[in-house]
Amino acid sequence: MSFDSYYWHEWDIPDPRLGELRRKLASGEGGIDAFFELLQSDSVVAVGVALDHYRYEESLTRFGRGNPFEELEPTILEVARRVLATPPHGMSHASALRVLGDLGDSDDARTIASILRTSASHEVVSAALWAAGAALSDTEEGDEELVGALSGVIFDESRRMQDRVDAVLPFSHVENETVGNILARSARLPHEEIQVEALALLIDYYMDSQLETVEDVVNSWAEDVGPVKEQILRSFNAATAAREKKLS
Repeated sequence: MSFDSYYWHEWDIPDPRLGELRRKLASGEGGIDAFFELLQSDSVVAVGVALDHYRYEESLTRFGRGNPFEELEPTILEVARRVLATPPHGMSHASALRVLGDLGDSDDARTIASILRTSASHEVVSAALWAAGAALSDTEEGDEELVGALSGVIFDESRRMQDRVDAVLPFSHVENETVGNILARSARLPHEEIQVEALALLIDYYMDSQLETVEDVVNSWAEDVGPVKEQILRSFNAATAAREKKLS
């Protein structure tokens, strides 16, 4: 089997025909017809498997190949949104959110924000953080509710560190004063993983408004920095030189 699912390996599809279509799709023999039948079925597991297959194929487009399910993207997005409008069943919300990371837009921002605030599932939260990037990249100012939900994840000490780091990354898609202030607070947190991601964005987009924060944090580092901090320092020095040249 080449690929079956991200989230549904331990879930069987009771319907024998759908189960056979799942096996064919996993082996590479099912094609678009098998995918479409799974996607449009009444089985939560079958729909989840189909959504995972779209995400998997889309992830491979970075190698120059096309997504065989591209022509069905409007239907795929509609199904993913419909799944998120229902109570979660198994990993249904995780599969749908991964698709929103590819196909979603600002219309999905409130849904993603709500999930980030209420879901206790690590898989679902991780998928929602992935989807947040697409929702924020669709607008210049971003969605206030989603920005607030992301901020809540970053500063919540009870959250997994990886989730807190991943909550910083969607801010690369939106630039405004609120986000700049959130990133400045993030850069001053005593967690290097969060600190360096926030600094990278501050250096790229907020050198004028948040220069003091960047300088304070960078100057607080010891001389013997690791490779990640060294890269941040190089970016900071280059941005400082460019800023001084612009101002001169």
